[in-house]
Amino acid sequence: MAGRADTEPHYDAFISYSQNLDRDVATVFQRGMENFGRPWYRPVQLRVFRDTTHLSASRNLQEDIEKALARSSWLIVMASPRAAASPWVRAEIDWWVAHGRGERLLLAWTDGTLEWSRAAEDFDWSRTDALPREQMERVLAAAPGCPRWVDLRWLRAQIDEDGSVPVDDPRLVADVAEFVAPVQGRSKAELIGHHLGLRRRRNRLVAGTVSVLCALLATAMVLGLVAERQRNVATERQLIAESRQLVAEAATVQDTQPDLARQLLVEAYRLSHTEQAVGGLLASAAIPRLLRTSGRSRAVAYSSSGKLMAAAFDGGVVLYDTSTDQVVSALTGQGRSVRAVAFRSDGRLLAEGDFEGRVRLWDLTSRTEPRLLATVRPDEGVRELTFAARAPLLMVGTGSRVVLLDVRDPGHPRAVEESSPIGEDVAWGTDVSPDGELIAASVDDERIRLMRLSPSGKVSLTDAFAEPASVLAFSPSGHLLVTAGGDYTARLWDIADPRRPRLRSVLNAHGLFITAVAFAHDGKTLATGAGDRIIQLWDISDPLRPRQGARLSGDTAYISSLAFAPDDRTLASAAPDDVSPQGGAVRLWNVHGAQSASAYETLPSADLSPQPFDPKGRFVVAGRPSTLWQVGGVPEPRRLATLTTFNRGGQRISVSPDGRTLATGHPLRFWDVSTPSRPRERGASQEVTDPQAVVYGPDGSVLAATEPLGPVRLWKVSDPERPRILSTLSGSGAASSYEGTAPVAFAGKRGLLAALRKDREAVQLWDISRPDRPVRTEVIPVESATADSIATSSDGRTLFVGDSRGTVTAWSITDPHRARKLGRTQRHSGEVAYLAAHPTEDLLASADQYGDVRLWDVSEPAVPRETAVLATSGSLTPTGLAFSPDGGLIAVSTDDSTLLWHTDVDAILRQLCAESVPITEPQWKQYLPDRPYDPPCA
Repeated sequence: MAGRADTEPHYDAFISYSQNLDRDVATVFQRGMENFGRPWYRPVQLRVFRDTTHLSASRNLQEDIEKALARSSWLIVMASPRAAASPWVRAEIDWWVAHGRGERLLLAWTDGTLEWSRAAEDFDWSRTDALPREQMERVLAAAPGCPRWVDLRWLRAQIDEDGSVPVDDPRLVADVAEFVAPVQGRSKAELIGHHLGLRRRRNRLVAGTVSVLCALLATAMVLGLVAERQRNVATERQLIAESRQLVAEAATVQDTQPDLARQLLVEAYRLSHTEQAVGGLLASAAIPRLLRTSGRSRAVAYSSSGKLMAAAFDGGVVLYDTSTDQVVSALTGQGRSVRAVAFRSDGRLLAEGDFEGRVRLWDLTSRTEPRLLATVRPDEGVRELTFAARAPLLMVGTGSRVVLLDVRDPGHPRAVEESSPIGEDVAWGTDVSPDGELIAASVDDERIRLMRLSPSGKVSLTDAFAEPASVLAFSPSGHLLVTAGGDYTARLWDIADPRRPRLRSVLNAHGLFITAVAFAHDGKTLATGAGDRIIQLWDISDPLRPRQGARLSGDTAYISSLAFAPDDRTLASAAPDDVSPQGGAVRLWNVHGAQSASAYETLPSADLSPQPFDPKGRFVVAGRPSTLWQVGGVPEPRRLATLTTFNRGGQRISVSPDGRTLATGHPLRFWDVSTPSRPRERGASQEVTDPQAVVYGPDGSVLAATEPLGPVRLWKVSDPERPRILSTLSGSGAASSYEGTAPVAFAGKRGLLAALRKDREAVQLWDISRPDRPVRTEVIPVESATADSIATSSDGRTLFVGDSRGTVTAWSITDPHRARKLGRTQRHSGEVAYLAAHPTEDLLASADQYGDVRLWDVSEPAVPRETAVLATSGSLTPTGLAFSPDGGLIAVSTDDSTLLWHTDVDAILRQLCAESVPITEPQWKQYLPDRPYDPPCA
């Protein structure tokens, strides 16, 4: 037993304390004693017993405590009121005194009151509450004299406030030394000196070690950074290549699989923000939209307001809200295969006919809850349905005859005429002219019959002419008739005199029989669809010389129906075999005239000036006369007001930087547009000076105005009621050959202005820090060309010049006295008629005489990078180009309209995700085989 006892540990000190109060203080104190004067590489020199660190589970705790006390040299009591009341603390002191060790007891004062009375040679028990009186009297009896204690109340306060105390805290080191000194039998000064010496050596060793490690780490980091950079470069190149590849793949499938194309574009941008990805996003409005049906699509029709579109399919009819492309209601029924659908002109009555010959009339007063009014069956099958304009008549083409239904009372339709002038020869196409006076029908004797339709519903034959055709349609004016059929061609007939139809032109662009035709509502565009699954757009502004436009090839079967929306910006197509896992679909094509369009919106007003937007993006001014259109905060643009003008050609405009005033040129006038829907003229117009172009300076106090044949003049316009001329820029003022181009550009807020020289062979720089005394600082020549357009970067330090050779040149004008050529690009095939700089980003837009609009990344002006090509109308000449003040829109005007593109990439990404279903895993594996499946819009 004695041998076993000798192997048990001995302790230099035993800590007696209240666990409820002093556990954290005892922990810090124990750690401080054990580490005092100890080199970091040696084991603990002082062994301090504390119950929670040295006792294991036991059936007799009292016996274990007494064993620990017996093997301890010193007893340290943490004095506090709770410790004084603790039976364990009292028992430990009693044991210590009973075994004759009272002189080896130390006190650590942590809480309460502790006061010694010298007179009584005892504690003042009237005030002392931190020690148990009975036990301490025994201690003093065994070892008379004032016992040694150290005030550790600060330690408790700091632990309560900060949660811990560092081991090398100076006060903790000093207080711990008070206890270590008697335990080790050494002086406090010697102990602290030794402890500090060890710490200095440790710090030097640590500093040396850290220096070596830092050097090694720096070397490793340099080598790692080099390797990481090489890996990053390789990864970036791979991402760029994959992004460009996805953009190219999206272009090849955008017509046939528009959902997939949208998903590929989003993923391409997610992989890398390449110029190809950005360009694909900006032009993504050209991707057709899909409206899904649960069966094969047969026919489409728009209401006259354009707010509803009806799609007929094998199962019924679905009504869509055209502003959201969402289903409004469905007219479905068991076993119905609807073949034709038509709206009455007021949009409140819908007719649909099926293969069984039934015609149903629906009341659309509540478009969300259509009401069936009547069902009739005029024949064995329905091919076409058309409401007549002059009378309450519905024409039904059945494939064997024409039936006219009187729908004056839609609940009780009745047949009034059954193609009596035609006989039983009607084969395919039928249509009613827009004015309701003529009916055209193709018959199986390869003749077209034109018939007069009276308001009462009587039909009389007007003429018949030889023309094999299966489909036909009247133009909106009623003066043209298009016929098409099995010979793969379409013919335009002038029927202004129905008794003598005259062939105007033959349209030949299909490889199979033509199955559907449709005129745009402006009468300038014709769409033909055929069995080759191609939709061909034709510009028929001149019916004698029609021009072939875009070819749309996304449908997967022959085109059964075509319809233009009333605004002519959307063409809907239906193909009966367009079946997908989700069912059939109607494709909605974004068009502008006879071209496919990538603009998200089109205004019917043409002509833009360089500053057409108000600063908050609420409205844009376009057209002649100038019309204000609301484009901010509305789902689609709406007309606000039109300014009166003294000239047939209208005027150029500029919106002031604060958005409250609009200046017009030719003549110079000012308008209060604080309320855009009610513009109010301010002051009298300036008839004498007759400026052509007007451009506001950055603070709105100065206006640059150009005479048609004279120089640029600077006007003081702080008070629009009393504008006055400040100065004239001599030798300037030559407008470009394109009217929408301004011959001046303010260089940000630098007090600098660029102006085309009169001969357009140079650009002048003017210091206008004092606009009443401008100083010409530099003349920048244009090499072997003439300047057509100018623009400055948002910071005013770079000048861009577009010239007659199709070149855009960048010049540094940081020093206005020494302009420096940075770089140039020549991607345009014609004169660069317009330039516009993004107001906040390094982006430049340029437009040439042929209608190509290109966007450039000019973050490095010496090397402009093309980011996108925005198709306009091909052969139409642009008449204006501008960014909105926030840069979120870019506007391009043509001869007859203004097109708007979004430039906010984040908004485009959200729209693409909203308009498409997620890419499937098999599709992902096909296009991204080396990447784990991760749909971009999830």
